[in-house]
Amino acid sequence: MDNGTDDHLESPARPVDFAQRLWASGQDLLAAGRYVAARRELEAAERQAFLKSDAALLARIYLPLLEAARQIRQFCCDGIIAITPGDTASQRAALRDVLHSGGVWLRVESAGRNKPCALPQVPDSPVELLSIVKYREHWRMTLPACKRGMGRQPGRFSVPVQWTHDPGMFISPARPDALVAVLPPPGVYHPGNPQHGQARETVLLTFEALARGWLGRQEKGSTGWAELTVLRQARNIDPACEPLLMRMMAAAQELI
Repeated sequence: MDNGTDDHLESPARPVDFAQRLWASGQDLLAAGRYVAARRELEAAERQAFLKSDAALLARIYLPLLEAARQIRQFCCDGIIAITPGDTASQRAALRDVLHSGGVWLRVESAGRNKPCALPQVPDSPVELLSIVKYREHWRMTLPACKRGMGRQPGRFSVPVQWTHDPGMFISPARPDALVAVLPPPGVYHPGNPQHGQARETVLLTFEALARGWLGRQEKGSTGWAELTVLRQARNIDPACEPLLMRMMAAAQELI
């Protein structure tokens, strides 16, 4: 009998942790430029790691997760931006273009019809969604997840909207909590249209302002896993907010 046979009968390698496999898969998809799929895998890995209190893995996840979200946000804002209720046939057609090509949908919701809305699922289709709602006779821009908070603190959960026909009009204050969302009239804006650039800049600023407003709920002095819990909620508002993700990574590193 060949004495070397036993060398090939070693115990099987220890299975890789499921969250670790998701993280590795997300890294591979990110490197391949499949950003939506990468974010999906990395977010699943982050959920698993958080449930297991695996701070070391969380600290490795947040940077690639930020990059995936940042690439998706950039792609969407550089694509079609539709400012429509999504009710008429032409508006639904515009929405289909956004869903299949990638872009941003700013859903205009009439007073009394501010029900939660969700995007139809299109595999690997990068789409960003914001809501424009009528609140006390004024238009405000928010996220579906933030609309309930508007009745208590509209300034923290939404941004006032100013409609304009002037494509050169921008309002970019130093303080995100003083932001005014300057938007062209409802319509469908393609790259190259001057008003597309205006809407694009407003979308980018609004996401960051809403994330910072959500963070304002955090109790001062919160640390450790309690702090990370609040930061994870803010990430649901703006997954591409660099200061937020850097803070999450630092919080996870402190827990190792």
